[in-house]
Amino acid sequence: MKINFTLYSTYMTGGVRAIFEVANGLSKRGHNVTITALEGDHTWFPLKANVNYVEKPNFIKILNPLKQIKSRESLRYSSISPVLYQMKMGFEADLIKPLTEAIPDCDINIATWFLTSFAVYRSGKGKQFYFFMDFDELAEKHGHYYHQLFKESLYLPLNIITISSWLKEWIKENYNKDALVAGVGIEHDVFYPRPNMRNNIEGYKVMGIFRGFDYKGDSDLINAFNILADKIDGIKVIIVCSKDTFNGLKEKIDINLDYIFYESPNDDKLAELYSSSDLFVFASHIEGYGLPPLEAMACGTPVITTDCRGVRDYVVDGENSILVPPKQPSVIAECIIKLYNNPDLTEKMKQKGIETAKNFTWDRVVDVFEKAFSITENKN
Repeated sequence: MKINFTLYSTYMTGGVRAIFEVANGLSKRGHNVTITALEGDHTWFPLKANVNYVEKPNFIKILNPLKQIKSRESLRYSSISPVLYQMKMGFEADLIKPLTEAIPDCDINIATWFLTSFAVYRSGKGKQFYFFMDFDELAEKHGHYYHQLFKESLYLPLNIITISSWLKEWIKENYNKDALVAGVGIEHDVFYPRPNMRNNIEGYKVMGIFRGFDYKGDSDLINAFNILADKIDGIKVIIVCSKDTFNGLKEKIDINLDYIFYESPNDDKLAELYSSSDLFVFASHIEGYGLPPLEAMACGTPVITTDCRGVRDYVVDGENSILVPPKQPSVIAECIIKLYNNPDLTEKMKQKGIETAKNFTWDRVVDVFEKAFSITENKN
C-alpha cells in the first residue's frame, strides 16, 4: 500500500519519534511509506520513508526554528511541534493549504496532529486516519484559537488511532467517537538492563527527567528530592534535561541536594543512566502515554510514577511500580524512602518491570495500524 503520514514538523519530539517508528515498521513490511511535512530536520532518526518538505511562503522561510528553540533535544519528551513558535510574527499564515496541496496520491492518508488533520481531510486522498496523541492541556498552551481547532479536529470524519486507553475513553466520552489503541513501543536493542552500570556512581541514585513545562511536574520532583536530602544518607540525584530547562529550574526553585546534571543525552546514554540508577521517578500531572517509566522498567530500574493517566496501560501499583497522586511531592518522598528501606519490594518491582516492558514493541504497534487499514472503511 501507498501510505502517507502528514506532519507539521519533523523536528525531534516524542510524538514525531513514535510516527517515525511506525513509518519504519510499515516500510519493513513492504509498504511504500512517505512523509509530507511543512518544516523540519529528520536526520536525527534513521528514517526509511521518503520525506517531502512543503514549499512555504517566502515570509516563513526567513524564520529559523533553531533560533526560536535553543535545544531541539529538550523536546525529546514533548509532543508539541516547535514549528508553531514560528507564527509569533504579528499575523497568521495559512500553512494548512500548501500542506494539503502537497499530500501525494495514496491508499492510506494519516494525520498526526490537530492542524494536519484538516490538511488530510481537505486533500480528499486515500483512506483517512488521525494518529491522535494530544489532549486538552497541550492544545490550551497555544491559546483559545488553536484550542478550538484542536476540538474541531475531532469532529472530522477521520478514523482515529490513539496511543492509550484513557485517550480512547476520553474521545468516546467527549466526542462519541471510537478509536483503536495502538500503544507505544520500546526500542529493546537500546533499552535493556546494563548491570555493570549500577556502581559507576556512589550512593543511592534517584533519577528524574525534567522537561520545562508546568504540567510535567518538574517543581514537584525537585521538592520531593529536597525532602529526601536530610532523610537518606548519600542520596545522589541524577537530573536529565536541557541546559535551558535546568537553568530555569534553578531560577524558580532552590535545589538543596547532591546532584549530577546530564544535558539532553541520546537514547544509548539515557539507557545507561536508567541502568545506573537505583530508582526512577516520574512526576508528570498528565500524559497521553508517558514513555520514560516504561523505558526505565526495560532497563531494570524500579519506578515511582504519578497517576498521569497514560501510564495506566502498563503500570500495576505495588507490582511493577509504585503509583502516587500527581502534585504531591511529600507522597513521592515517602514512597522513595519506602523503597530505600525495602530491598525485597525493590527487587520484585525490578523483575516485574522488565517482564512488563518486554510486551511493548513497535512491531505490536504496527500490527494495530495494519489491522486498522484493512478493516476500517473511509468515512468521507
